[in-house]
Amino acid sequence: MTDQPTTLDHASMQRAMRVGVIDGVFANASENMIGPFLALFALALGATKGQVGLLSALPALLSNSLQIPSARFTERFGDRRQLVVVTSIMSRLTVLAIATVPLMLDGDVAIYTFIGLVTLRGFFSSIGVPGWTSIMADITPRDTRGSYFAYRNIMCNLAALAGTLIAGWLVKGYDFPLGYQISFVAAVGVGLTASYFYSTMPIPPLPKKVAKQEQASGIRNWWRIISEYTAFRNYCLTSVLWNFGVSFAGPLFAVYYREDLGGDPGFWGVVTASGLIATLLGQRFWGRMADQYGQKNVMLLGGIGAASVPFMWWLVPRWELAVVAQFLGSFCWGGYNLAAFNLILEITPDEGRTTFVGVYNTMAGLASSVGPLVGGFLADAYGLRVVIIISGILRWFGYFVFRRNVPSATDAQVNFASLLPFSQEMRIKKKIEEVMGKDSNVSK
Repeated sequence: MTDQPTTLDHASMQRAMRVGVIDGVFANASENMIGPFLALFALALGATKGQVGLLSALPALLSNSLQIPSARFTERFGDRRQLVVVTSIMSRLTVLAIATVPLMLDGDVAIYTFIGLVTLRGFFSSIGVPGWTSIMADITPRDTRGSYFAYRNIMCNLAALAGTLIAGWLVKGYDFPLGYQISFVAAVGVGLTASYFYSTMPIPPLPKKVAKQEQASGIRNWWRIISEYTAFRNYCLTSVLWNFGVSFAGPLFAVYYREDLGGDPGFWGVVTASGLIATLLGQRFWGRMADQYGQKNVMLLGGIGAASVPFMWWLVPRWELAVVAQFLGSFCWGGYNLAAFNLILEITPDEGRTTFVGVYNTMAGLASSVGPLVGGFLADAYGLRVVIIISGILRWFGYFVFRRNVPSATDAQVNFASLLPFSQEMRIKKKIEEVMGKDSNVSK
């Protein structure tokens, strides 16, 4: 009996990549009608800053601590696509229960029920993450991942922008809780559409012999495995520092906007949208940078702005200007996140990627779950401005540790001149001319 093929033919791969874009469009529209407004929803229920921190910390703690078991479960389950579809549907249906909380409960009972349901939503979603990541690696050619994910991110961010603006309009127009409830219910319908399209994606199966190796290594010897891959190990360890610093104040910017700056809840949709526009504008730019100069160089460039986000917010004098901090920070985050995703695909082996992704998500995710918990309670004790400054310091520390300890897969050097759009165009044109010249010599 022969093994099943583990690669797709060209036509199937092209179709899979198209479905990946369509799924991303609907999924991001759905998520941005929910995610950016959860903290404001909690505040409207009467949550404290510590409880808002718990809202971010508890889902991250549960979902990310289960990443290695999720990877093992994915390998045993076998059908990665089906698992992603089922868990995404369960996650999206949980939103219907979240929307009913203000109708049935009040006080601390309502707040903690809300946190529990958001945690359950994240739990279902996280089960499919290792399988989803390995599928995206399998359906995208390595040498064009930067450009593909840049294009996919552009389309996803356009959809996210539309979803955020619609949700912001609903929240402002119908207030609490009706505006949130209409937005959340609509998001469920859009999200289920994403699940349907994903179910049609052609994917290669996991080889059975590889799956068995991954099961053994993922559970019994996962620390030994990451130690054998120096780049992966260092990336995991530096991501712990970085994600702790980012999450330390990340969930509290909405609270800072609302309580310290006195911002209008409906305008928060505009603030979020400005970040999506910045990410959208930067995707083509960052995608080309990633293909030319490598993922680490792009992470270092984007990381300068990403590490400075807390200081940008700290300097905002009025709530109307929050769009400026969000725009600048999101432009840089767009490059950092694009390259970070591509880097994890680049430094993990094809055979065993599901387990490696599970290990990475566990380590980075646990840091992301502790950060908002500590930050939220410190904000209650000392104020949000102190927490924001500490977050900035921690981010820069993680940035320099990453720069020093994670190797680059390319020798390409990047400088400020490389950031100019015309400089990128000239390099692409030169590369094409070199290739064409070689082809001409061969034909002669």
